[in-house]
Amino acid sequence: MTSIAPLLLILATLTTQLSSGINYVTIPIAMVHQGYGNTEIGVAMAFEILGVFLLYRPLSHYIAKCGLLSSYIVLTLVRIGSLLLLSHSRVYGLWILGIFSYGLANGMILVMTQTWLNILAQGKWKGLFMGLFSSALSCGVALGPIVLQLSIFQIGATFELNAALTLVPLLIIVGCPRAGNSGNQVGAVRFRFALRHAKVVLISAFIGGIGFFGLPSFLTLYGMDQGLTEPQAQLLLTMFMFGSVSLGMLLSTCASFVQRSTIALAGVFCSVVCAVYLSLAVDAQYWVALIFLFIWGGSMGGIYAIGLTTIGERFCPQDQMTANMSYSLMDSLGGMIGLLVIGRMFDVFGPEGMTFVFVVGGCSLLIIFVYALLSDEKTFE
Repeated sequence: MTSIAPLLLILATLTTQLSSGINYVTIPIAMVHQGYGNTEIGVAMAFEILGVFLLYRPLSHYIAKCGLLSSYIVLTLVRIGSLLLLSHSRVYGLWILGIFSYGLANGMILVMTQTWLNILAQGKWKGLFMGLFSSALSCGVALGPIVLQLSIFQIGATFELNAALTLVPLLIIVGCPRAGNSGNQVGAVRFRFALRHAKVVLISAFIGGIGFFGLPSFLTLYGMDQGLTEPQAQLLLTMFMFGSVSLGMLLSTCASFVQRSTIALAGVFCSVVCAVYLSLAVDAQYWVALIFLFIWGGSMGGIYAIGLTTIGERFCPQDQMTANMSYSLMDSLGGMIGLLVIGRMFDVFGPEGMTFVFVVGGCSLLIIFVYALLSDEKTFE
């Protein structure tokens, strides 16, 4: 039973992210068809992250009071309502409201699942479970474009189908052993406490959020602006996410045998290189661009999994809600800022503006990382 519960939580994460993967394709394309520009799309998509960032404190108190399972049920109902609202959105305000409420519920569900997993997964298998959790986050998003290509439904019907899909992770959670008795181990969120004890890890989550939120939201549009067909552009996102799943899992496993900081530093360097040469690869050979995105996704997925493992080991069970919420907040803050900046740069400079944001973000993390290593500051160890 002890090993079944974490695996069920990972499966629930996969199906939760599948809904997000569908949204990352359908929302931008639907808004483009309604005449909205990239800046407006970026602002709207940023509201997916804003909810958790603004309301994390009252929501964490609610979760601590009501428990993880009850909160999960309520948040699932919010996700369903949000997707039904998006299916009928014809004005910008409704798009923002639907994206905001969906992102709020989805973000809190992922934080709860991550906290749940850190409480239940103990011992020598903890690193493996956190790596699988990170892979499930990416794999679910990667499967979204594939599911859409197999579907015969139009954009509106896709939102309704997606709403029904959100019931799947809820059914998995309800059937999860020990699902109802983990909430009493959740404490209040203390962001400054987490930042003091895991500064470099949280900064890496901030920079990583720019990629994990910015790329899924704009990569399809980026490919189409570069002359690719819509299926080809969607495959760019799929390769990035599958790289995060497979190569990212390999890197996080290697980090158990090699110094974590070395693996993370190599991942940051590879991310910067892939961002620099992506535009050239798309113009030269399509398959080369797919390889770059596979490596880029693997590098970022590996860093994310290593960060999760570090957070899980550095904080006690009572502080897991603090650690995981802080990690997600930094990830979300990076994503929100990244979406706004990427959308604006996309409109002003075209597709190259998107890759420029990732290059600047990656180089900044590289500098901070090297400085921390030279100052003997704790990084991922």
